[in-house]
Amino acid sequence: MKLIAGRVTLRTRITVSFVLLMLAVMAFVVVAEQLDYDELRAYVESKSLRGELPRLQAEIAQGATPTVPEGSTLHTPASVPEALRHYAPGYHRLAGPEVRHLLVFDSGGARYYLLRSGAHYRYLEHAIDGYALAVILLCVLCAFWIGRLTSERVTAPIARLADAVERGHKPFPFLEAHDEIGVLARAFARHSDEAEQFLQRERCFVGDASHELRTPLAIIGGAAETIAEQLPAGSPLVPSAERIVRTTEEMQRQLSCLLLLSRDPQRLARTDVPLRLLIEECMARCRPWIAGKPVALVLDAPQGVHVHTHAELARSVVWNLLRNACQYTDAGEVRITLRGTTLVIADTGPGLPPSIDPQQFQRFAPSARQSGEGLGLSIVQRIVEHLGWRMAVDSSDQGCRFTLEMGSAAT
Repeated sequence: MKLIAGRVTLRTRITVSFVLLMLAVMAFVVVAEQLDYDELRAYVESKSLRGELPRLQAEIAQGATPTVPEGSTLHTPASVPEALRHYAPGYHRLAGPEVRHLLVFDSGGARYYLLRSGAHYRYLEHAIDGYALAVILLCVLCAFWIGRLTSERVTAPIARLADAVERGHKPFPFLEAHDEIGVLARAFARHSDEAEQFLQRERCFVGDASHELRTPLAIIGGAAETIAEQLPAGSPLVPSAERIVRTTEEMQRQLSCLLLLSRDPQRLARTDVPLRLLIEECMARCRPWIAGKPVALVLDAPQGVHVHTHAELARSVVWNLLRNACQYTDAGEVRITLRGTTLVIADTGPGLPPSIDPQQFQRFAPSARQSGEGLGLSIVQRIVEHLGWRMAVDSSDQGCRFTLEMGSAAT
């Protein structure tokens, strides 16, 4: 990306960091190439020999025989080899099969020759050879330091932005930045605003639709009850009127659930709900669905089990699952088993339609036999997620088995 308004982009920062690293490496390489190992060895030998000079001169002046370090030889004018006589006073490096170092000096009117073998400072060769390794290690350390510093500088704003997005703290940081972090922050802010606007529109729609539908449903339900009461006993219209009453009641309950689902889960009023009583209530409402069919409705649940949750939403989950089981089971049984806060609803029906994925219910999924179960299961899934529960589904042509994990039992 380009530089915007004089700000340095992340790409530029990283590039500059690695350029500086390569410059440091090349500087070490250049310094290493400029070193003359022989010159370095000669310098060290010269300093060492000159350090011996004052002591030797003092001993010669006193008439004593000078002592020289191991590996060194002091030649007098009488004992000096002919090959060394032509060297002037000072330090000299003697090349040959074996490098030697010579210091020529005058004392008491005579010339002396201090000759030292190159083996005396053999360790210098190892030190010089180890210089390359030291350069490599130093370059690695520099690379680690620069990389760590760069990564901290690059990831710090990203981590701060991610934390703000996760916590929902607004306004997001770096909205005014002109680098990639600023682009990312503005994109997050834009999508967050769009999501909030969509959620607000959905909540408004659910609220408005529920408000507008409740009055007509109440009127329809009241009229159906009146008709059912006024019809003579044995009239063939009584079952139809009663069905209208049940249907309007279910629609009113579904509207209430939709309104609750539009709220923040953290703001739901939760109480200790007795599970067996809730299940028995749903079973009583399901009796019309199995009337006239060889289907047994079996309950295996102990008394006294409570769960801390929202009663109306929990009732909607159990009711929808139990109603579907009773509605689509033609023979056999529908068994409800409660163990702790684990509820299992199993039937011997035909199983879920092929169009409905047991792991991810799709709303309004079409099916040859289905007449609403897709919407009902979709609502169940949304409520389960809203309450923080877990649901597992096993479906085959031998029946369905829904397992609900409703959290910890209330005490």
